[in-house]
Amino acid sequence: MNYTKQVREYCGKHSKGLIDISVVRNTVFADIPYKTLLKIFNRLEEEGIVKTVSKGVYSIGKKKIDERKILSDYTSNGKGMVVGFTLFNKIGLTLYQDERIVIYTNVITTKQKSIGNLLLKKVDLIFTDEIIDLVSLLEILDIGFGMRGGDYLTYRNVVELLAKTYTDDNFKQVIGAIRYKYSTIVKLNELLNRLNINNYCLDLYQ
Repeated sequence: MNYTKQVREYCGKHSKGLIDISVVRNTVFADIPYKTLLKIFNRLEEEGIVKTVSKGVYSIGKKKIDERKILSDYTSNGKGMVVGFTLFNKIGLTLYQDERIVIYTNVITTKQKSIGNLLLKKVDLIFTDEIIDLVSLLEILDIGFGMRGGDYLTYRNVVELLAKTYTDDNFKQVIGAIRYKYSTIVKLNELLNRLNINNYCLDLYQ
């Protein structure tokens, strides 16, 4: 099949979608030489079929891409999760809102990527519910209950709830992908011990 026709057909089937060249070059368009693929997208952008939203990332169609669509593309089905104050807002820890939304994702191939006010960071994890709980817990413990606009009672209730799904196996996966401060792991150990949850997190961290 003609390469340009192949890309055009894909865009036609994924109208209003998002295309990350670093991802599709090795999957959907693995048969198309990389430089040729870039030239095709440059041509399609000139024609108004796609629009650059970040380096190597295009939206299909003329309408502005929905931020919720971008979040879904990089976080749904085990692909990632939001962290930072977006996470803290979501679980009711604080009303303070940061303009930048930080996402941990296994989709991107580079260390990090910016799309508008979204900052994507590469993390090699399959984001199951239990992994999301543990990463959320560690992110909260990392910043502590002194977070901007935070409420201590809510903080305590949330960390105790998230700790209930802790397992050493999940902890090994997480610290293999995200490096947290030793003091954060000490907080985790103290919390788990207080809740009588068996763990070897300090040994595993070291």
